Amino acid sequence: MGLISDDVFVEEIGNAKQAAFGVAYLILKNTSDCEDAMSAAIVKAYEHRNTLLKRGSFRAWFLRILRNEAYTILRERRKVFETDEIPETPAPFPDADRSLDLRAALMRLSEDQRNVLYLWEQGYSMEEIAAVLNVPAGTVKSRISRAKETLRSYLEVN
Repeated sequence: MGLISDDVFVEEIGNAKQAAFGVAYLILKNTSDCEDAMSAAIVKAYEHRNTLLKRGSFRAWFLRILRNEAYTILRERRKVFETDEIPETPAPFPDADRSLDLRAALMRLSEDQRNVLYLWEQGYSMEEIAAVLNVPAGTVKSRISRAKETLRSYLEVN
């Protein structure tokens, strides 16, 4: 595709902004860090816009850059904490008689499952999600299926 114009770049960033922030938040869980990741990803995408092969894949390309920036921030943040401060196991499930709201149930999913569900709900195709997460489309499909099944089990009223 070559170098895209500034106007096209701004338009594409605007189209991807909401989904991109959501992806960053799923990884970082902190608005300030998400803003840092977004800024860094926009700068990096602009500097490397000549590597984009076709405009139709801009969202997936940009989300991959953003995801990498978010993980870089997460790694840097984790270096600050001592390893004994980070729990090795997740918190136990609440008692069976307590119902979970959807948000709590979503947070119990693995990060991989939350990411694919979020992107899928944002309207991304299996192929686009696969490109963003750098996994095969079949893996995306199975993660979505398992995530839905797991959510159902968390939300069942006993």
